[in-house]
Amino acid sequence: MAVKHWVKFNLPLILASATLSLLIIVAILDQSKNTSDVALADQCLTCHTDEHDMSASHPNAVLGCAKCHLGNPLVADQKIAHQGMVKNPSNLHWVQKTCGQTDCHVEWAERVRKSIMTSNAGLVASTLFQWQERGSPNDSTINIAEVPDTSLASSHVRKMCAGCHVNKPTGDLPGEFGQRGGGCNDCHLVREDSTRHPTLTVQMEINVCEKCHNRSDRTVLTYQGKFESEGYGTPFKQGYFSDQTLSGNRCYYHITSDVHFEAGMVCIDCHDAEDVMGDGRRHAHLEEQVHVRCQTCHQAQFARPNRENLVWKVIQSNPVLSVPCDSLLAEVQPSIFLSNVFQKNNQVYLRRKLDGNILKISQNTRQIDCQLPGHDRLSCQSCHSAYTPQCYGCHDLYDPRRKQLDKISQKETKGHWSEGRSYLRFEEPTLGVDQRGKIMPFAPGCQVFLTVLDDQGQIQKQAEYLTMAAFDPHSTRLKTPLCEDCHLSAKRLGLGKGHLTLEDGELRTVSLYDARAAHLSTFPLEQMVTLDGQPTQTMSRFKARPFSGQEIEKIVRVAYCLTCHDQSSDAIYQNFSQSLQRFVREPDLPCQQLKEPHP
Repeated sequence: MAVKHWVKFNLPLILASATLSLLIIVAILDQSKNTSDVALADQCLTCHTDEHDMSASHPNAVLGCAKCHLGNPLVADQKIAHQGMVKNPSNLHWVQKTCGQTDCHVEWAERVRKSIMTSNAGLVASTLFQWQERGSPNDSTINIAEVPDTSLASSHVRKMCAGCHVNKPTGDLPGEFGQRGGGCNDCHLVREDSTRHPTLTVQMEINVCEKCHNRSDRTVLTYQGKFESEGYGTPFKQGYFSDQTLSGNRCYYHITSDVHFEAGMVCIDCHDAEDVMGDGRRHAHLEEQVHVRCQTCHQAQFARPNRENLVWKVIQSNPVLSVPCDSLLAEVQPSIFLSNVFQKNNQVYLRRKLDGNILKISQNTRQIDCQLPGHDRLSCQSCHSAYTPQCYGCHDLYDPRRKQLDKISQKETKGHWSEGRSYLRFEEPTLGVDQRGKIMPFAPGCQVFLTVLDDQGQIQKQAEYLTMAAFDPHSTRLKTPLCEDCHLSAKRLGLGKGHLTLEDGELRTVSLYDARAAHLSTFPLEQMVTLDGQPTQTMSRFKARPFSGQEIEKIVRVAYCLTCHDQSSDAIYQNFSQSLQRFVREPDLPCQQLKEPHP
């Protein structure tokens, strides 16, 4: 009884003591576990003593080495410890075990695997379609690393194009090609000193993007105002070839750059994580994965992301971004937000991701030119692109007698490709209607003149696959062309470089390029439509097209009124069809006294 009474009386004390003892044991075990974790990391660091942290969010003391590089950190024996190690943890073949493992970047790793920058689906499918080996340029399932070597087009892709996709191995080729690829490291790795462990960053400079996006549509070059010359070293510098060169010894000189570049903005200031790494879905073309539009910032709509939205991780990872959790951010699409565009005191601002400087963003509410009837289909790029890079005539020669490196198999195989071009221009864009129904700049994409030799070196086949493609050239300027620069321009209308004339009441063109004399195609390489609306080249997308004959007539018709009515605010343009009817009905109008042909 005495014992029971003692226990009952001291039960709270006994329970408290037991709880305290349990907490002490848990603390000891936890401390032991933490010590063990550090010890596990230090097993690698006992040899690799001079390794610095990859980044502030990847400290060695917490992650160690095996967390990323795998291997066996439990033993000190080098041979055993290094078994199963991977040099590049971000390689997409094993990224789910490294960067994409639980508690790390699970979702981003999976998105990159599906992204267009990994698959290059659009490039591959469009090439097979252009070379008439497929019935459609659309295929989101295709992957450049899995293209079989079964045809001329697939051989060309494997040997000429497969050196540029996120999942190719790094260091496999000399120069710039060898710097591309490597999975996540393709963008996030900072290559400074080869003797030390590289660092990681989310603040990518323009040169990271330029190493891939400097050919084909040349958007990163155009953005910086780098004009690739014809390759002769011009303009010469003190009597010698220019020292301003791109990869492949291509010379360049500076012309007008994009207005955003002049404001100190780099590619990642506009293109968010979903644009670059994907949104988790497979897309057939780049424009489907890129969500940001001019309107995203200049007609900004704001919303508050929920706490689980990935944008908060993006903000947290960048040292110059700091936004309160209850902030309104610019919404690109539902659940997709820009991490650096916000609203304050009824003004819209952008914070640059490299240095944190803040820029004020003007809002386009109701600009007269944009609201003008007939301009409703105009994209921002159709008026605000100062020029478009245009590479005409891609001459491909296939020689089966020679071998060439297959960039997918990494072996030299039968068949050698060589390329040349007719000429390159950085000038006013040709306009057309893209697959969305918007008027956009168009450029060659590309114009293939194919020559295939046989085993005796004789010509076996010749073919023309001329294609035009719509894209944003990234040469944005505030100043726009004059009205007549579009309404009376053969080049912008898709008729080729030359002049428009009116003879016997019919519209005619005088081309500056003699296609027949050049023995290249039937029409000038710059022309993608005839005056009656017949396309002269294939479009890279099914629904994309040049202007129709009726559209060309309507566009040119306005030009005859511009001599007097040269302001977009002029009343006659508010209802142009009604103005034309009045022109016909009222013979006393000043227009009727002009000797110029009637519209």
